[in-house]
Amino acid sequence: MMFKETIVSFRPEREIRKTILVPGDYNLVPYEDARCKIRLGDVKCSNRAGPCEIEPESRIFNIPFDGNVIIGDMDSFIDRDVEILLQRMCCGEISRANLTYKNSHGDLIKEITFRIELVDVTEEQLISDWSWARLFESAAHHKERGVQLVKDKRVVDGFRRFSKAMKMLIAIEPVDKSSIDDERVKEFINMRVKLYNNMAHCQLQFEEFGAALDLCSRALKYDSENIKALYRRSIAYVGLHMYEEAWTDIQRALSIDPNDKASLMKANELRPHFEKINENYNSVIKKMFR
Repeated sequence: MMFKETIVSFRPEREIRKTILVPGDYNLVPYEDARCKIRLGDVKCSNRAGPCEIEPESRIFNIPFDGNVIIGDMDSFIDRDVEILLQRMCCGEISRANLTYKNSHGDLIKEITFRIELVDVTEEQLISDWSWARLFESAAHHKERGVQLVKDKRVVDGFRRFSKAMKMLIAIEPVDKSSIDDERVKEFINMRVKLYNNMAHCQLQFEEFGAALDLCSRALKYDSENIKALYRRSIAYVGLHMYEEAWTDIQRALSIDPNDKASLMKANELRPHFEKINENYNSVIKKMFR
């Protein structure tokens, strides 16, 4: 029996559809962090010119893929769309799926069709029921994955991982001092500062200076002498043409470590702006008292 094709998810530039071929167990549906075993077949990818390749960043559609998917642990946009599809499937279900991607003008960029079977689902505890140790381990995992993605020039994917790591840390709060010692609390704070810094770095790559400034300021609330946060906030201030604030931050960074190369270079870049501000200020003062 073949069911009617349904729209799983829709955005103007992307549409996910499926047609159920064999229904599954409606009592067992994957959700965030559930472990799925899937089987793919008859995969076809095409664009307006004909057959084409699927992006190499995709883990699901490229070799080697062992059929195991943890919902929420994928990085490429195609794999994340498959995660969305899986969360609309039941254990044992077999469907014909279609992923369609278009540009802002509505022209077809790529279409992927495939047969997918959700072989098995291992249910996990809800995140709200996780222990603090598991939450912290998960945060560390997403942070390290994010760092590697940024190194691979996949900044958006890296930012998404850092955000997910922060979500895990926030889930630990409020910290129960009776079950978590002071040393581990310091680790939580250190991780949070690193994540704010990493997310600020990602925002700066897209010249989102306001967002980067906010993230650096959050990091500095936990660690007022964090040189990376001061340096990156200085860059954000420059992007917002707030040169006095930028100069203050970079001088603060140099007072902490006079030999920090990045801060020294930024100070040299900023000096002409700061001197110009002083000249203008002195000129105004002279006119006032002339």
